[in-house]
Amino acid sequence: MLIPKANCMRIVSCALLICFTCLKPAMAQLKDTLFFYNSNVLIGELRAIKLGRADFDADGVGLVKIKNKEIKTIHAQSNEFRVETTNGAFLQGYLRPAGKDGRVTVYSLSDTQEIEVADIIRLSKYGRTWKNGLSGNVSTGYTYTKSSEIGRLNFDGSVRYVSPRAEIKLGVSTIWTSDSIEVSREREDVVFDYSYLFKNSWTIGLTLRYQRNLELGLERRLQEGIGIGHRVLVRTNQQGSLVSGLAINQELNLEGVSSKNTELVLQANYELFSFDGPNLSISVTQTGYFSVTEKGRARYDGNANLNWELISDFNLNLQFYHNYDSKSPETGEPNVDYGFVVGIGYKFD
Repeated sequence: MLIPKANCMRIVSCALLICFTCLKPAMAQLKDTLFFYNSNVLIGELRAIKLGRADFDADGVGLVKIKNKEIKTIHAQSNEFRVETTNGAFLQGYLRPAGKDGRVTVYSLSDTQEIEVADIIRLSKYGRTWKNGLSGNVSTGYTYTKSSEIGRLNFDGSVRYVSPRAEIKLGVSTIWTSDSIEVSREREDVVFDYSYLFKNSWTIGLTLRYQRNLELGLERRLQEGIGIGHRVLVRTNQQGSLVSGLAINQELNLEGVSSKNTELVLQANYELFSFDGPNLSISVTQTGYFSVTEKGRARYDGNANLNWELISDFNLNLQFYHNYDSKSPETGEPNVDYGFVVGIGYKFD
């Protein structure tokens, strides 16, 4: 029996209306919820948890930052999450309230595990779109003195992408100076890191790097490295890790002479966050390079960063760097470079 065209249109319209009506509650359930010990509730989107603090985009309020110890439990299904805990575990899935206060259940199709909210040291979102895994920050500063007619511009930025088991990070750091005659690119550092994370706090990674440092006599260094790392310190407000590996360098000095060398790499990383008074974060990276192809050559790169959060997502950035090369690419003699830069930064995720 044939159905008239008009009736077909009515049936299709009714079907679409029923589907939309059924889907609407499900869509509403994608909102995340934070439950507090004081009986308050926030509804919106859970963006991240890091170093003892949750970043939450609350409906009608905007971005708020809440200490983990104030959270009774969490219901979050707007995104899929990767959760890292103080015991070194890596969990993946959605968050649902647990049976006891201060606890949450990480739920996935393959596994379900109940953990303490206070034990979450990092929570990163990923899943529905590739943009959900992105976060980063940018910082810039400029100084100028009329007496010398010299200006100095510094720029620092990083972008981080998180997937269930991997992290990709791109970092950029530059210092340019200008006078009445020319602009000079004094110092440049661009690094691409890929790391794969295991459940027992071990990582394996790949690094691609470009460096330029006129003070050390380096026109250009291209570096490819591979390494293995272990997180040796895990707390809600601080983390520390050690990394070792090998790096292959292609160098060009200021006179246009190129060379190649292979190095053993040893690196220590430390990060601390304090909520007492102003929100301060400190990150320190110290890296030693020991050549296995150039006898007696050793290099050192050190960076220390202090970020003071002025208002939400905006911070004052103070950076100290120190570089040493026992055999400068230009002169073959020991050389040192160090400096201090100040900038205003913005964090996004």
